[in-house]
Amino acid sequence: MDSKIKYSLISAVFLILSGCAAVTESGYYWGGYSETYYDYIKNPSEQTLNRHAEELYKIVDYSQKKNLKVPPGIFAELGFIKAKLGAEQESIAFYRQESALYPESQPFIERLIADSKKGTL
Repeated sequence: MDSKIKYSLISAVFLILSGCAAVTESGYYWGGYSETYYDYIKNPSEQTLNRHAEELYKIVDYSQKKNLKVPPGIFAELGFIKAKLGAEQESIAFYRQESALYPESQPFIERLIADSKKGTL
């Protein structure tokens, strides 16, 4: 086999497999969640928080486009970020999405909604 063809074939297989690696065995797409969350925790700032929130939106968008279930906690975390920023209605909407997707989270989500309405987050 010609070395150029062999190299092209190996490259194509690698690209296909690396594209699949973005989804975990459990079927969730986490994108760059770990990196942006770690960056925010290590260096809390408006910039790192915004970068993390952008990554959460990307995870939701990618999951929906690929017909995957949004990973647990993503909508709740977006709700928490919105609550911290004072956007109560947006916060509650994200909390409700989390609760609808993961009904077992409802008691926790209801507590977050109550705290959000009281402004204690």
